[in-house]
Amino acid sequence: MERQNHKLHEAYSVNNPIPTVPLKSIIDPRKGTEGKAKKVAGHQQDDEQKQNEKFAGKMEDSKEIPVKDPVTGDDVTIKHGSEEPDPRTHGENILDQNFPPPDWAAHRRRVVSITTQLITRITFAYTLSPLLVYTLSHLPYLKPSSTTGMSILLLLSLVPPTLFAWGCLYKLRNDADSDFDDRIWHAERERGWRGGKDRDNDGTVEGEERFKESAEWANDLVKGVWPIINPDMFDSLLDMLEDIMQSSVPRFIHSVRVSDFGFGTTPMRITSVRSLPDAATDDVLEGLDEKEKKSLNGEHVNLEVSFAYRALPSGSSVDTKAHNPHLLTEFFLGMRGMFAESVPVWVELTGVAGTARVRMELIPDPPFIKTTLVTLMGLPSISLSVVPMSERLPNVMNIPLLSDFIAKSINAAAAEYVAPKSLTLDLQQLISGDDIKKDTQAMGVLIVHIHRAVGLKKMDASDEKPDPYVTLTYSKQGKPMFSTRIIEGDLNPIFEEMAALPVDPNTVKIGEKLSLQLWDSDRASADDMMGFVEVNITDLIRNKNKPVRRWTPLASPDDESRPGEIEYTVGYYSKLPPNSAFKTDGHDPGIPDDLKDDPAFQQARAVALNDLEAAVLCTPPDPEWPSGILSVQVHEIRGLTIKKFGKENRGQAGEKGQEDGETEQEQGEGLPSSYASIEINDQLVYSTRVKPVTATPIFNAGTERFIRDWRTAHVNVVVRDQRMRENDPVLGMVFLKLSDLLVNASEITRFYSLEHGVGYGQIRISVLFRPVQAKLPQSLLGFDTGTLVVRNVRAKPDAQHADELAKCELHMKTYTSSAKLSRSTSEKQEDGSITWSASDPSEIPVQKRYSSAFMVAFKSSSVLTGSKKRALAVLWLRDLVDNEAQTITVTLWQSEDYERLKQNYVPPDGDLSAWDEDKEKMHKIGTVELDVAFTPGITAAHEGIMNRKNKAMKQQWEEFDRRDAAGLTEKVGQESSSVQEAEVREARRHDSGTAVSEASSNTWVNPEDVQMDVHDAEGGVDENHDHDNPDYDDGHESEQEEGDGHTRNPIKKLKQWRSHEHELGREHRGIKQAKPARTAEWIKDNVENAVDKVEGRFKQKSREPDVETEV
Repeated sequence: MERQNHKLHEAYSVNNPIPTVPLKSIIDPRKGTEGKAKKVAGHQQDDEQKQNEKFAGKMEDSKEIPVKDPVTGDDVTIKHGSEEPDPRTHGENILDQNFPPPDWAAHRRRVVSITTQLITRITFAYTLSPLLVYTLSHLPYLKPSSTTGMSILLLLSLVPPTLFAWGCLYKLRNDADSDFDDRIWHAERERGWRGGKDRDNDGTVEGEERFKESAEWANDLVKGVWPIINPDMFDSLLDMLEDIMQSSVPRFIHSVRVSDFGFGTTPMRITSVRSLPDAATDDVLEGLDEKEKKSLNGEHVNLEVSFAYRALPSGSSVDTKAHNPHLLTEFFLGMRGMFAESVPVWVELTGVAGTARVRMELIPDPPFIKTTLVTLMGLPSISLSVVPMSERLPNVMNIPLLSDFIAKSINAAAAEYVAPKSLTLDLQQLISGDDIKKDTQAMGVLIVHIHRAVGLKKMDASDEKPDPYVTLTYSKQGKPMFSTRIIEGDLNPIFEEMAALPVDPNTVKIGEKLSLQLWDSDRASADDMMGFVEVNITDLIRNKNKPVRRWTPLASPDDESRPGEIEYTVGYYSKLPPNSAFKTDGHDPGIPDDLKDDPAFQQARAVALNDLEAAVLCTPPDPEWPSGILSVQVHEIRGLTIKKFGKENRGQAGEKGQEDGETEQEQGEGLPSSYASIEINDQLVYSTRVKPVTATPIFNAGTERFIRDWRTAHVNVVVRDQRMRENDPVLGMVFLKLSDLLVNASEITRFYSLEHGVGYGQIRISVLFRPVQAKLPQSLLGFDTGTLVVRNVRAKPDAQHADELAKCELHMKTYTSSAKLSRSTSEKQEDGSITWSASDPSEIPVQKRYSSAFMVAFKSSSVLTGSKKRALAVLWLRDLVDNEAQTITVTLWQSEDYERLKQNYVPPDGDLSAWDEDKEKMHKIGTVELDVAFTPGITAAHEGIMNRKNKAMKQQWEEFDRRDAAGLTEKVGQESSSVQEAEVREARRHDSGTAVSEASSNTWVNPEDVQMDVHDAEGGVDENHDHDNPDYDDGHESEQEEGDGHTRNPIKKLKQWRSHEHELGREHRGIKQAKPARTAEWIKDNVENAVDKVEGRFKQKSREPDVETEV
């Protein structure tokens, strides 16, 4: 069974899925494309799921299973926890064991050695002392006068050696006693080290031979602490429990909420404790990253703890049940979007028994324990009492189906931590109460440039050319993480698209490979895979920060041969450490400089556990490295309520006009069921699950994304209220400009007020940015959503086509929008060029800028021939730089078939060297100068394509409308002054302020350096400002003519009323204050959205990644 290591604070994601109860599902024929992708990815996930089910089944049947203990490395046998204590087990106590025999031979050698040394010294003393006296007695003035005096001197010479001998004998006795005591105590210590009996007589006491001792002192400590533990400390764990329950319940249950949690007064007991020795640590820590290996290989202690709990008998009243650990869970049943009914359920823990092993890293600083690895030695035996809060409903644990479902749910969650799997806890971080990320989970990014494919095969029986597109996935995961555009009817497509995929350590541990999959898009059936290429991520990491350009033959997903090759550039780019040259004091930029030393503004900074984390908390990002990984976390919301304007009944004189909200409640009727969405650069990337009916929702959810340029990027967090029979209103939003936030640090956590919605509250958000060592070309640092502003078009055709094109009108379009310049706007210049210009620039909305082309078609029309395309110029928007007015020269083409020119990338200079023989059909007849600029972000020009049928796009347009009304759109795509100053300093330091070009980018490889893979691939704003709105000029004329805004014109009065109602509707005032009006709008929007889905079934779509969600 494959080892996995889970981290407590690791958010659920594709690589760390929420444990669920395996339920049979109905096969959806529309999932055919996904099914084919899973076949290519293999059946690793299915096999692992089946393996987990089989493993849990064996454990439930109380079968013994041999596994590798992740704590000690021993081969152990685990078994399902016993439900009842064995009264025949008397237990063992190490104090009842005799000391192991001391090393008496070593004691004897020690005593003999000391004795020999002392005898030698005593003999020397008795010899030296008389000789010394005798020698002195013959000196002048010291010679005794008689023989008697000489005899007395010789006798006195024996006194010092005698005293010395007495001291030596005293030392001998003390040293012998001390060595004896040392060896006795060492024997006691060895008895503790062994902690058991060598039952197999192999000379060592192994883990299973160690004694299990009782720990009543610990039980007394737990008994005293248990009733006073604050349940609020476990809010994040309850949130995880809600996620697991939400992902496992049937679809008729909208959501689940744990509304109350308590430990009760009956404590859990520790039935036994024993220490454990180490085995081969390299094998033990297999699968962990190097940092964790280093931590757990240091000073540590291994323990095995058996625990048990049995609830006291409880009656039918809540008071008696509250003495035991319990959850009050609410299930919301009904039809989604129509109605929901809350069913409160009391879940009482009646019994649990199990055994866990722990490996704790010891550190010199408090709390002296850091990284802790925990594993369960078998599934704990858990019994519950699940009672609906109604006297008429029974204990559902007595109902077979529900009892089995709840039991399997618990086992599915617990099996994630049974050996050989484990859970890693950072106790130092948990005890410090710090839930703020100081580093991203991703350790770097893969940057992939998809250039082109050649030599593809026709896939359909109709003998039509394929409609290819490329997706990027991880080989085992199978889920698409990026998709190129579809190029219709082409055997040699040229894409020239870039993608960046974050890489976390788990991706490397499980041996994932980067898979480039080439698909043929079909309208009526599942897409066909034309082939795939796999790249070893480990090899890329070994050669980090060095891109490689390759030609690789396509591998076949089946037995049939798949001709064709794909050209791509790929490289792995690691994170950069904070630049110490930008180090600051780390204060929140929202605090004025003259007040940051005021005690009232002193903030509790996040706890830094190492030098890197400390640097992140006081060093802003380096503007020289704008690309990197952005982490956004939504922690919680406090005081979330809905605005109330006036009263249901007409107020009386002297009463308050509005309620002041003095009474606060966490749960109850009238509170919102909130969820949060995260948008980065006007693109929805993440959505949390719904937290039903609470004023204090705890999310602790977020996402990590690669962003091209943090200096211009922004984050928009939108909180909505899930409602029945009406659209989910915006409770509030928070607009975050990264260059304004990351002024003094690379991480900031703060409470923000929810604004521009129908609710109040404060939301806690964390933002963290870590740059990677990749420099993209300046044109690739922009937004994917924006508006193309076209001021004028100047064509320079050859003499043969000049007169013909001078009579043409211009049709300017992207894949989603278009604009026209009539023949009346054209003017022929003296140099033979032709200029089309209008009084107002054309604004063309763009949504997928880096896979879109701007096409200028020259069309002539007549009564006889109709409209005919005379020439075409194409500018790929990937070649534009954001917020720069540019005049770009592109090639003017003439051809019998323009479709390939519209879909395949062509550089502005018209180089077709990458094309196949079709380039012979394209004829250059001149050039076109485009006076254009790309404005990043959603603008008023997007209303025509966003505020239509699609529900998700309507919601995004509503959010933009609120931001625009608040004047926040001016900041989109702009750098803050602090970043501009830092860039100037950095440019001066390097004496170079030039932008990064494609040639100097470290993610680009010259086509001449391509590698050929011959092996198989398997190895204060005017709210009405809208140039496209025909009412725009009329509205402004009325304001200029009548300064007070009043008019007698009924049509204009109607427009003014609609505009005013739109403003009131943002806060559910005016007509939208009435529930029936909001329900009518909800019905209309759902009908339009259903029509949009039906129409979408007949359109070609690539396998694009979905919006990441919490569940």
